[in-house]
Amino acid sequence: MNLGLLEALDQLEEEKGIPKEEVIEILERALVSAYKKNFGSVKNVEIKIDKMTGDIQLFQVLEVVENVEDPVTQISLKDAKKISATADLGETVLKKMNAKNFGRIAAQTAKQVLVQKIRELEKEKQYEHYSELISKVTTAEVIRVTPEWADVRIGKLETRLPRKEWIEGEALKRGDLIKVYVIDVRKDRKGPKILISRAVPEFIIGLLKLEIPEVENGIVVVKEIAREPGVRTKVAVASTDPRVDPVGACIGEGGQRISAVLKEMRGEKIDVFKWSDDPRQLIANSLAPASVTSVEILDSERKAVRILVPPTQLSLAIGKGGQNARLAAKLTGWKIDIKPVMNT
Repeated sequence: MNLGLLEALDQLEEEKGIPKEEVIEILERALVSAYKKNFGSVKNVEIKIDKMTGDIQLFQVLEVVENVEDPVTQISLKDAKKISATADLGETVLKKMNAKNFGRIAAQTAKQVLVQKIRELEKEKQYEHYSELISKVTTAEVIRVTPEWADVRIGKLETRLPRKEWIEGEALKRGDLIKVYVIDVRKDRKGPKILISRAVPEFIIGLLKLEIPEVENGIVVVKEIAREPGVRTKVAVASTDPRVDPVGACIGEGGQRISAVLKEMRGEKIDVFKWSDDPRQLIANSLAPASVTSVEILDSERKAVRILVPPTQLSLAIGKGGQNARLAAKLTGWKIDIKPVMNT
C-alpha cells in the first residue's frame, strides 16, 4: 500500500524543515493506533513505512512457540521458519497481513498526522520568533478597545493589553500604533501567548534603549528606576565611559532624544539624573528638578535622612501630592524628610 507519502514528506522537509524520519516514526505509531481502533480483533500489530519506496506494510507480531495455543499471538517454529529462516523458539516474527481494507483509514490518518505536525511546527516557530521580543519594547496596533482591555496585534498575533497595564489617564482607540513592553511569551494550545504592559518601569527602560544608542549598547546604564505610570518616572543613570555624560546622552541635543521617549509616555514626566554611590549625593540628585541645599543622615540603619531646600524649592521638591519625594524615596531606598532652610 503506497499513499504517495514520500513526495509529501520530501516537500515538508524542504519547505517546513520537518525531518522526514521524524514524521515517519510518528506516522507509524499513529497508523498502529488507527488500525487497532478500527480492527480491534488484532492487537499485536506493527506497521512499517519503507523509507525508500513509501510503501506501508502491516505485520502481525507473533511469538514463536512449540505448541500454538493462541493463533492470534503465537506461531509454531515450523511456520515461523517460512517467514524467517533464523527464527527460533521464544523470539517474535512479523507476519505480513493484508492491508487492503486499511487503505482508506491509513490515508486519512496520514493526512491528519501531517496536518497536525505542520500546525505544531508553525506554533513552535511562532513561539521562537516572538520569544526574541521578551524584555523588549515593540510596536503594537490597537484593533479593539473595551472598558476592561484593548486587543492589539503584534506582527501576526493578537494579544490583550489589560486596563491595569495602560498608562494612567491615556485613551487608546482603534488603529493606534503604540509601543508595548513584552513581559513574557508563553506556549499555549492555540499558539504563543504574549504578555505585555505599558505600566511597568521596564517599559521606560525599553523606550530609552530604542531612542538612545548609548543605553542600547551599554555605555549608559540605568542603575535604578522608580515609576508612577501616567504621573512621573525617575531614572538614575551612569556611564561606563568617563568621556560620556550619561544624563546628556539621554537628553540629547535640544532635548531631542528624551522628547521622543516623552511622546510615547502620554504626558508622564521623566527625571533623568546621574547615579552616585554616595547616598547623600544620590538622594540630592533624585529630588530633581528641585535644588537641594544639604542632606543630613539621621539614621543609617533605618535609612532616614533630612533634606534642606530653599523655601522657593520646597513645593517642587515634594511634588504634587508628594509624588516627587515619594519616587525619590522609592528609588533610593531612603526615608526622606524635606524641610525648608530657615533664614537666620
